[in-house]
Amino acid sequence: MPSTLIKIPARYESSAIDDELVLIDVDTGKFFALKDVGLRIWTLLDDEADLDRIAEQLCDEYEVDPEHARKSVAGFAESLAKAGFGRLE
Repeated sequence: MPSTLIKIPARYESSAIDDELVLIDVDTGKFFALKDVGLRIWTLLDDEADLDRIAEQLCDEYEVDPEHARKSVAGFAESLAKAGFGRLE
């Protein structure tokens, strides 16, 4: 199971709109809107690629169960990778 997600900046442009961040695939024009916890995970990826550490950070910030946080972060990371905005390792 992948344990890190590396952003691929060459694959997207981003734009902040109100309380969301919109990622636009530069090749296809498809977009991915991030807000709330998804946006927080994306922001944490700037400094930390380890998905377990990101889940731990979310547990501290949101008082969520560690197993739920790990599963949610992993699922979100898979979605980002599938959309082409990151690479799972």
